[in-house]
Amino acid sequence: MKKITVIGAGYMGSAITYPLSDNNFDVSLCGTWLDDEIISSSKASIHPKLKKPINKNVKLFYWTEIDKALMDSEIIFIGVTSEGFIEIFKKILENIKKECTFLTLTKGFIKYKNKIYRISEIAETLFKDKFKNIIFKWCSIGGPVKAVELANFIPTVSIYGINNESLRNLAISFSTDYYEVFTISDFKGVEISSALKNIYSASIGIIDGLYINDNKDSYHNFSSWIFSQAIKEMAKISVVFGASEKTVFDFAGIGDLYVTSQSGRNRRLGELIGKGFKADEAYNLMLKEGEVAEGFNTLKLGFKWIKDKNKDLLIKLPLLQALYNIITENSNPYYLLKSLFKKI
Repeated sequence: MKKITVIGAGYMGSAITYPLSDNNFDVSLCGTWLDDEIISSSKASIHPKLKKPINKNVKLFYWTEIDKALMDSEIIFIGVTSEGFIEIFKKILENIKKECTFLTLTKGFIKYKNKIYRISEIAETLFKDKFKNIIFKWCSIGGPVKAVELANFIPTVSIYGINNESLRNLAISFSTDYYEVFTISDFKGVEISSALKNIYSASIGIIDGLYINDNKDSYHNFSSWIFSQAIKEMAKISVVFGASEKTVFDFAGIGDLYVTSQSGRNRRLGELIGKGFKADEAYNLMLKEGEVAEGFNTLKLGFKWIKDKNKDLLIKLPLLQALYNIITENSNPYYLLKSLFKKI
């Protein structure tokens, strides 16, 4: 039986333990330094975010026990926020002594030494600094997966972007009767789509915030148009940076953006902005409630990532530019989004 360690006991890190442990893998769940209360609650009764017990065959560890959690582990899932990824990945590397397979549920971009990277780029750099002659095996996980629904066995599909063909059968082996895994070699496309959907889903939330009180469900013309524009822009970005357009028009792009736009944390961030909160006020309000809207920082980093690598591309991304102005400069969301009609 292969041992799997999941790092990060938040929503998604904890949710993935259900299909893994239901497939009889030897699963350990290790919280970060922010997850002590989650681990304590899960040990005593239920996971406080998922509102149900973690499977009994999953071993639970505090951050201070990461060495024990990783002992003899061959497969490591990383389910932490992008802001904490560097510190946590370095700690993982300190506690492994052999070849491992890394699978990431983390979505976003990473700032490291004043440069912006995709997560897999910086992970490979750090890995090869320690293991110069070992193959870096990596999988970016994406697709329309809400953690609470996965934990409650709602039929769910996920896309695993693999950088090594040897990982294909491993990824598929995580499937259950409620969790279906598909694999593609375009791990870069899955990674980019997963980051961008957190940004663009905020735009749907903004429209909800602007209209929901006065119009109930009578504003879908506007939100569906914005949704379509978001997908077009995600495809343009992906192709320019070496990923496949097909990946965007599948689970990793359309599927993930749809589910996140319906009820995700980034959608809620947008809704608060649409209701009149400044972006940083909305972000901090959610943070106080224990909810991290990753799109807030991902937008800032992603915009700079694009600007640094291909400044001319920004001209073709009017929705991205509008979101950047709304979130970083507190521009009026209604007039800025409505003005896109003249720019497309």
